[in-house]
Amino acid sequence: MKDDRLQLRIDPAAKQRLERAAEAAHQSVSAFVLQSAELHAEQILADRLVITLGTPAAEAFATALQRPAEVNERLAAALARPAGFSWLD
Repeated sequence: MKDDRLQLRIDPAAKQRLERAAEAAHQSVSAFVLQSAELHAEQILADRLVITLGTPAAEAFATALQRPAEVNERLAAALARPAGFSWLD
């Protein structure tokens, strides 16, 4: 059920462009704007989740993952300190 509303101000030229595009897509302006905004939001969020590496970087990353970690004194001291935050799961 759709209960929430989103209001925005728009200049007349942009509104006309959206109306023409919505008509061409056989959608209401609201449906067109919502669908377009959701697609763009998904792309933006996906870009934050996916890291694309070239071949040399991917190989270096895979090699680093296969190497055991080396714990030096500074790392051991950092790991021994109490965390300054807690995870919110």
